[in-house]
Amino acid sequence: MEKIEKTLNYYKNILKQINRNAYYYLLGNLFSGFGFSAFSLLFNIYLKSLNIGESKIGNLLSIGTFTTALLILPAAYIVKRTDVKKFFIISPILTVTGYFLAIQSSTFQLRIFGFVLAGISGAFTSVIGGPFIMSVSDSVTRTFLFSLSQATMLAAGISGNLVSGFLPNIIKKFGFSEVQSLKYAIFFHLLFVIISLFFFSKINTKRIYNSSFKDKVKFNTNLKILFYLILPPLIIGLGAGMTIPFLNIYFRTIFHLSPSTIGIIFSIAQLLTILGSLLSPLFAKKFGLINTIIITQLVSIPFLFILGFSSFFPLVLTSFFLRNALMNMASPLSTNFSLEIVDSEDRPFASGLLSLAWLASWGLTANFGGYFIEKSGYRIPFTFTILCYFTSSILYLILLKPLEKKIKTSK
Repeated sequence: MEKIEKTLNYYKNILKQINRNAYYYLLGNLFSGFGFSAFSLLFNIYLKSLNIGESKIGNLLSIGTFTTALLILPAAYIVKRTDVKKFFIISPILTVTGYFLAIQSSTFQLRIFGFVLAGISGAFTSVIGGPFIMSVSDSVTRTFLFSLSQATMLAAGISGNLVSGFLPNIIKKFGFSEVQSLKYAIFFHLLFVIISLFFFSKINTKRIYNSSFKDKVKFNTNLKILFYLILPPLIIGLGAGMTIPFLNIYFRTIFHLSPSTIGIIFSIAQLLTILGSLLSPLFAKKFGLINTIIITQLVSIPFLFILGFSSFFPLVLTSFFLRNALMNMASPLSTNFSLEIVDSEDRPFASGLLSLAWLASWGLTANFGGYFIEKSGYRIPFTFTILCYFTSSILYLILLKPLEKKIKTSK
């Protein structure tokens, strides 16, 4: 009991110290995350109901990802030299517009254009979040705030998945077809993204850097260190792209589950991930950031194997929950470590490079993942994902563990 009380007091004290702008940012993410969750859960299923194959779905998803990847570094340059508040407003509007086109359009070309718009927005959100959190936090609140930010998005996903999973069935009772019910359920959720603009507009922080457009692009951080930071997420992205975008279709086609059941499954997975995210600062405090990342990634690998090779649903479901929680525990810790280690002026570019590494590799293998799944099933993609996660863990051990030790000894 005494340990639990100490832990609760630890969290209470940190919550009191968090900046007001950070809370507005979290609330904005809560509503926008709820709004976008339906698209993530239902869009692939919506396309499948239109008899569009996994290969073409993978191509479409990768277009938005590649757009984001191509524009991340220009976006980092702009964010560093202008008012970031406007991007908190513009980005959700741009994404909603893009998603609306992707759903409503009858031609594949217009769907591509919609994903390009969403990809442009994604470039700016990729480089704003991490540096913004760094700018409104200190050494005491930072690790917790990164984890709280992820937990907020996951909470939005839980509620969003639950509602969006059941909403198509409710809409269908009013005489709409399956395709229409899926489409209108996504549209309903996108309205909540508009509500998020109220909270984003309350953020007082405008510029988080003093640079101007006349300043030259330069890195104060050693390029070798940047390469070390980028390589592990790049390898993870290669593995994730082969399988993660297709997990909702995986449950739909392999186990013939309804959207509402899939929504419940994804919500439970995210609930467990929230728990993992909130516990990760405690693990990091005890074992170190890099050790925690390595352990959680390695422990997730057996569960990936079960997903790829087992057809026993209870075991598959348990493995999905545990894999999801373990891998997502590592994400905020990795971002925290990377932005802590680079020079403060390099944070937008470092954040952009990390996103670029993950997104470019993810987008590349999403094409191959869709192809292999359509042609031969899930075993090849999951095997590839396992190899990538294992390789990434070794790279964290070889490249970044010594770097963490060096920083600790220099303090």
